[in-house]
Amino acid sequence: MSLTTRNWVTQAGYPQTGPALPTLPPAAQAGVSNAIGELQANQLFGLPGPTNVTGTYGWRIDRQNAPAGFVNLSVQRNGVGAPSTVASVFLPTTFNIAPGPGGPAAQPFASRISELLRAVRRGLEESFATYVAGPPAQITRKEITGNFSS
Repeated sequence: MSLTTRNWVTQAGYPQTGPALPTLPPAAQAGVSNAIGELQANQLFGLPGPTNVTGTYGWRIDRQNAPAGFVNLSVQRNGVGAPSTVASVFLPTTFNIAPGPGGPAAQPFASRISELLRAVRRGLEESFATYVAGPPAQITRKEITGNFSS
């Protein structure tokens, strides 16, 4: 089974689900999708803090606090106080690929890195599609699961 997404369930009644499309203006929707597209694989893992997407189209992607064994990647509006998260995905740290001989471009690492990045971007887009403006704002957080194809 290749990498896929599923809803992250935290407690009874969650995750909340929203409409098919976010209740943000079209320009903001495009900005979020464009920011998600800017995310790079070498910034997926690490301590909480900004990724390489820090000021793209008015949005940023941060690594937020997460349960042990996960990284929480969240899309947030720049210059807006909390809560500004419109999408979130939990990524298991077991998917952190440490390249061996040949570096990160060597197979199977290159295909795994591409697959992981596609799954994370897809999870963020799926989470964003559930965004409901508040109060309180709600999203369905996604989780990356499965195994690498190669």
